[in-house]
Formats: sequence, C-alpha cells, structure tokens
Amino acid sequence: MSEDRPCLNRSKTLMPTLLSLAIALLVTPLAMAGDEPASPGLVRSTAKASRPAHLLLPAPAGQGVVGTQGDEPIAYIGHGAFFDQKGRQIVPTAEFVAKAQSWYRERLLSSLKPRQRAAFADFEQRLGKGLNLSGQAGLVVRQRSLQWLATQAPRSVATDRMRGKLTALAYRLEWQLPVRDDLEELRSLESFALDSQIQARLKLAEFTPPVDKTATANSGAAYIAECAANNVPIPPSIGDLTPGNWTSLGFIPQLEQFIVNTPAEFRVFENADGMCVALPRYNNAQTLVQLDGVICLSQTTGKVCFWDNQMSGSTFSFTPGSQIPIGVANLLVDPMGRYQAGGAELSAGAGGVCTDCHAGENPYIIHPDSDLDPGAGTLFMGDLNSGLGLPTFAPTRYDPLVLASWDQNQLSQALDVPPVCAGCHVQGSAGRFPHLSTDIPGYCNTILAQAVTDTMPPFSPGSEVGTTDLNDFLFWCGEPVSAGPSNRGDPHLTTTNGINYDFQAAGEFTSLRNSATGFELQTRQTPVLTTFTPGPNAYTGLASCVSLNTAAALRVGKTRISYQQAGKAGTSSQMELRIDGKLTTLPASGSLNLGGGNTIARAAAGGGIDVRAADGTRVIVTPNYWTSQGYWYLDVEVLKTPAREGTMGHIRPSEFLPRAPNGSSFGPKPVPLLARHNLLNGTFADAWRVTSATSLFDYEVGTSTASFTNRNWPPPPGSACTSIVPPFPWPGVETRTPVRPLPREEAERACSPIADTAVRENCVFDVMVTGNAAMANGYTTTLFLRTTP
Repeated sequence: MSEDRPCLNRSKTLMPTLLSLAIALLVTPLAMAGDEPASPGLVRSTAKASRPAHLLLPAPAGQGVVGTQGDEPIAYIGHGAFFDQKGRQIVPTAEFVAKAQSWYRERLLSSLKPRQRAAFADFEQRLGKGLNLSGQAGLVVRQRSLQWLATQAPRSVATDRMRGKLTALAYRLEWQLPVRDDLEELRSLESFALDSQIQARLKLAEFTPPVDKTATANSGAAYIAECAANNVPIPPSIGDLTPGNWTSLGFIPQLEQFIVNTPAEFRVFENADGMCVALPRYNNAQTLVQLDGVICLSQTTGKVCFWDNQMSGSTFSFTPGSQIPIGVANLLVDPMGRYQAGGAELSAGAGGVCTDCHAGENPYIIHPDSDLDPGAGTLFMGDLNSGLGLPTFAPTRYDPLVLASWDQNQLSQALDVPPVCAGCHVQGSAGRFPHLSTDIPGYCNTILAQAVTDTMPPFSPGSEVGTTDLNDFLFWCGEPVSAGPSNRGDPHLTTTNGINYDFQAAGEFTSLRNSATGFELQTRQTPVLTTFTPGPNAYTGLASCVSLNTAAALRVGKTRISYQQAGKAGTSSQMELRIDGKLTTLPASGSLNLGGGNTIARAAAGGGIDVRAADGTRVIVTPNYWTSQGYWYLDVEVLKTPAREGTMGHIRPSEFLPRAPNGSSFGPKPVPLLARHNLLNGTFADAWRVTSATSLFDYEVGTSTASFTNRNWPPPPGSACTSIVPPFPWPGVETRTPVRPLPREEAERACSPIADTAVRENCVFDVMVTGNAAMANGYTTTLFLRTTP
C-alpha cells in the first residue's frame, strides 16, 4: 500500500514493493508454498519473537490446542514453516506434532474401507514391532504410517494440500523439534539422528509409501523443455557460483523474514531470457542447506517455473558447497543423484503450493528496504530492478507453469483496493493485488497480514490497521475464489455468496460484473400483470408484484453477446442470438470460438446458450415459452465465476443488499416496509440500471434501454398488480388480462421433482402467482444444466 506519492523513501531509486506488502523475497517451494498456501519468503516481522498480529482476528499467544476434531491443525505451509488458521506461525514442538498427527490419522482412517483399515493395522504393527518408539523417534515412525494412510485414502480426503503438509511434517522430523513453544526456538536448527534399527526399518521397501505421480504437468527433462520453450531461463546447478552462473547478493536479515527461520542467502542468475532467484536457508552454523527453492521468470513471456530441493517426493538437505542439478539427476555434478524437482514432481511436496503465496503481478515478494549487506547500506532489495537492472517484473501478470490443481494466478483484485494502496499497486509499479480469496490463505494470512501491520504504507507502517478501507479489502480473504449465483423465474436471485432474495424491478440491469476482466452479464426484467400477490419474500420481507427476465446480454473479452426475442418485444416467438450485433446461428455441436479463451455453444438441453469466459465463468441462459402470454422468459445460471459485483454480487454481513457500482454500501435493512421497498426497487435498482452508454443489448430502431424502463414497477407494498403506471416497458403489456393464480397444492405438485427446498419454494411461488404450471419445467431444465460438464 502506498499513498499517492511515489513508493520510494530512499534517495536511490527503489523498486516498489509488490503487494504493497513489500515484504521480501519469496523463493523456495519447500519454502515456498503452502499446502494450501504456498508460503512466504521474507517479510519484515518484528524484532520481537512474538507471533505476527493478524488483521482479521487478534492472535492470542500460544499455539493453541490441536485436537482430533474441529479445524485442521495446519492451515498451510511454506518455506519450511507451518501456519494455523489465523496465519500465525506454528512452533512444531513434539506436543504439537503428536496432536497434529492424531488429527490427520483420524481424518484419513475415517475415509478407508474396512479392508483398508485392516491392512493399515497390519502395516502399523509390522512397522513398529520391536522398535524403541519413545520421543521424536516415535513421531518419525508414526509419520511414516500417516504417509501410508495418505496413499490409500480417497483423493477427495487426502488432497495434494494435505499430502504436502504430511510431507513437510516428515521433513521437519529430520531436524530436532523445538523444546518450547517460542518462535526464538526456530532460529536454531540441528539434525535429528535416528538409531540404526529404526533407520534400517524405514528403508525397507515394504514400508516405503509409493511415489505419488501425476499427469497434470511435466516434470524432469520434459518440464525443463516446457520452461525453455516459453523463454524461461534454465538455471545452472544449485551451488555453482562460478562467473556467469549464480551470484550471491548477501543475506536477508533474519529479523526481516516474515517466517522466523535461519540464515537466508539471496542468489540470482540472469541471462537473455530473464532471471532466477534462489534462497538457500542454512542451519545456524551454516553447515547445511535445509531449503533451497528456485523461481525463474521470463522477461518476455511472463511465464514462471519453480524448482525445489526435492526429488521423487522426498526432500533432502545438502552441504553448502554441493552442486545440485536442476530438474534431473547428473552423477557428474552430484554423485548422490540428487536434483531440484520441478513441475508435476512438486505435487504434494513439502514445499506446498508455491502459487498460494507467490501471487499477484510478480512472482517475487520484495521489500525494497531489506538490506542485503546489513550495516553497510549499499545494497537493498529495492535496487534489484532499477539499480542492478534485474528483470524482477514480468511484462504482464506472471503466468506460473504449475500443476493444474494449484492456483493459476490469473486474476487481479477488482474490489475495495484501499486508496492508500492504489497509488503503487498498479500494473508497471508495485503490481496489482491477486484475487483475494480462501484459495490463497498463505498470501492473505501471512504475507498480507504482516505487511499491513509491519511494512505498509512505506512512510507509516501499520497506520491503516482497523480502517474501514482496509477491513473492506481484507473481507475478501475469507470468501471463496468463485461462486455459482443464479437468476430464475420471477426474478429470484441467488448472490455470489449464496443469499436468496427477490428483485422485481422493471428495466435492464447489471446482474454480474468482474471489473478486473471486463466480464459482464445484463438482464432485462419485464412486468407481469397478476391478480394475486403472494406472501412476503423471506429475505426482503416484501410482498411484491412480479417481473420476468425476457432478455440477456454479456460481454466476454472483446465480444458483446445479446440473446433476446426477435422483432418488436412481445410480437414474436423466436429468440435471436447476436454476437457484436450480427445475427448468429450456433453450430449443432461443439462451440464457437470468441477469441481470448472465450466460447459460446448451444445449451445441452432445452435450447439456450452456454457461454464460457476466460476468467472461468460459465453462463447458461435457458429460454422458456409462455404460451398464454405469447413471449419467452429466461432463467440464468452462473457457475465458477470470480465476479463479485452486480445485483447478484456479495451481500456482506450487516448489509441488506449488494454494494453499489462505486463500492458504497446501502446499509442495513430498513425497518419500515415502504422505506425498504424504495431502497430495493428505487435507489438500488437505479444504481445498477444500465444506460445507453453501458448497455450490451441490441435494440430495434427507435428504441433504447429507456424503452424498457419503468421506475413505477413494482408498485408500493399493498398495491394491486393488475395494472401498470406508464411508461409501458413492453408494448401491449398494459392491455393484457392479468393472469390468475393456481392453488398452492397444484403448484407444489408441479414443483415436487425439485429437491432443493429453497429452489422448490421459489418454483411454487412462480407457478402460483403466474398460474403457469409449465414454469416448473424451466426450473428442472436449468437445474439439470448446472450439473452438465
């Protein structure tokens, strides 16, 4: 974060901090990613050994109790460190490890079939038979049992993230565990020696868990070739400090590392393609390298490749003078056959998910004030880009070459970026923030949390803590990365965070938008005259006259799509699709490429369109013909969207409605019904109405969005729904005979195939008020389409 002034606070030019969080350089995967989160590298913590303060929830002292029930004991991992659900670094004492092992044991065992449980009991009995399992040695053996369990459990339980945590625990057990729950204990790292009998037992093939292979990405030589083909620099062997290879730029002060750890050296390699950074982390005596991951960035394509000191699923340490090849074994370089694993071989590794922390506009997390030659003040992290000319930023958002299950870092945060951060956190400066969500807890809970307390804004660190702007921004860290809202029937809206409410205003509205990508969905709502007004909506408390969606329009990439009734409204029974204004017929099978990763196809059933956007959003629009009224109405389903704005956008705690386009809140729900009606159907509706400049629809000559707007609909609570006050948004609608309702029993019978209680009740509502039993068919069709691939 930074103010509107430059992000520099030193006379020499410093590279602005990435993530406003300026924090330090994140490089290893074993040090790099967390189970869920990849983890961090360096961030200024504090000189004290206290746990970093978290912005969302205050962190009580101590690591807390880890039981076999409740929250997972390790929320994420990275850079050899473990973190809890609040982003606090965990001190892995023997007590903590034992309790964590119990939690994972119960979780994994509960997913096994009886035959598998019996096999595990036999495995565990044979593994420990005759061994002295006291102290840390017992934890080591027990960890091997957990790793066996993870290979037998379903992937839905033993996810890559969980297996990465177990791998990280196994590696941490190769080092003496801290005696006390004190972060100072982590500044000392000594190897743990097993007795020869246990070592021999663990080396037996029957007790070695199978290597977990994956086909989601390349590894080894194929990964190197993939990286090279994308102009990513391929670094020399780790430890090769001869001229033209790795260059050491010094050590990052331990007190400026956001993970309490041991000495960390900063090394770089540069060639015409770009730059690689390595961060070897030593034990205190600097006689062993515990962690040493590598991040390589192409300065032309923006692609990034990751390597870590792992091979075949196992992590290893090495002496500082060793040279470790990249990607594949080379006995001439390392006679022991060790190498830095990359690509698919990092699956479920002890380094976790690299992109969980390495998120945003740049693969590195750099704090410009970090002094690489402590005391001399001649080389700072901020000098890397400007002073040394190193390509620390990609030409565009960096694109990681990683497993498909990892975060792909493809989106920026569109909402609530605090003004104090917006001056620097733009493309070409400190870089845009990543799309904040629960998918990147390492970034949110460790990097971002410590940045806003300890380093940001540059001129007054911590000054934004507790402000409304910052709290609004951090809100998104607790929200899912994507959602599946809907807009069905007499518009029953489901928001991106799962709240159901009715919105019956007449006109054209922005239902969903992603400001970061330009995606937008608009719907046209048209009044329906009825002789019956049902009871109040459970969420709004309003009993309202109703509307129906009669047209939809979208923007995906550079393409505009409209789907609406042909000819003059209400006079034709044909739906027309236009792409950039041109009447288009979709192929009977397959999809039409719209460019930029966007496609459109026919919906799998019931007609309609199926649009898939590059940001992951899928929109299915299903038409339903109302015979007695002579027009089509639409149901709209949205799946896996990162969009969070519009009438279907998030409704935050203590707020009544989604926020306005400018991010302002409409406040809590008014108590008087009339005030509530005016807010929902007046102020809120007008805020999200499209204008002639913003409309994505196609119009007949002489018409515009104003032709479909009626601010008098729905009328105030208690009014009849049998007539419309001009203007009339649908030619002829004012002369139509109001439809008569169906008895509730008939409506319930028509909607009985729908399993979801809330959706079934909406269906019953629509069938009753419109007297149209066929509306139930629209619901069953659209719900079916949500489940189709």
